[in-house]
Amino acid sequence: MKRKFAAFDIDGTLGRTSIFLQVVHELINMGLLPQNAGLELGEKLKEYKQRKHPLAFSEYSQMSVDILFNNIHKIKVDDYRKAVDKVLNDTSTHLYSYTRDLALKLKAEGYFLIALSGSEQYSVEKFTKQLGFDLSIGETYHQTNGYMTGQIEEVFNNKDVFLKKYVAEHDLTYKNSYAIGDSKADAKMLELVDNPIAFNPEDRLYKIAKDNGWKIVVERKNVIFELEHKNGTYILA
Repeated sequence: MKRKFAAFDIDGTLGRTSIFLQVVHELINMGLLPQNAGLELGEKLKEYKQRKHPLAFSEYSQMSVDILFNNIHKIKVDDYRKAVDKVLNDTSTHLYSYTRDLALKLKAEGYFLIALSGSEQYSVEKFTKQLGFDLSIGETYHQTNGYMTGQIEEVFNNKDVFLKKYVAEHDLTYKNSYAIGDSKADAKMLELVDNPIAFNPEDRLYKIAKDNGWKIVVERKNVIFELEHKNGTYILA
């Protein structure tokens, strides 16, 4: 009998903050990324926190990516992992209640838990260990002679591809399975399962979820709003 699974995005879905973005800031603090780039990134972060315009977060995220990958070939693998360890020691337990409790509930019911993340593999494995995930898939940063090379195997925009691969390899079933994500990059993954959940969705995923009648969940402070599609509209569950 095929086993049911639950596939979770990590950054912004399980974790309240992005592992990747935190690691970039920690590498700057460690002096492993240019300080002038850090100042520019700080300005972009300020624009996002002040909600200056709709693309503020996207611009901040993209600058973080550019800063890291323009300099990653200068970073030792051990130093990168020290930054990850520092970040996760400080924030790995800062989780959303809804997704944390859902993961633990489904794990207890025998579901196979899968994490799919645009953060790097070492950090994803370390983050998900606390919740007993069966499989954790992050982006692979290639390395040589103890240094990062800048080559990666991308997961962020290919979560559906990786999910299909591991569903087949582990003899899992899409029937009655779950997928939970917060961004447009998660949409193709959510399309595959019987129980898709758009959790604190950004605007593009929110529109896709509405068009498809997917469950939408919003966690704000200590209140969780579960919205279910019924008769062409959404009601509070």
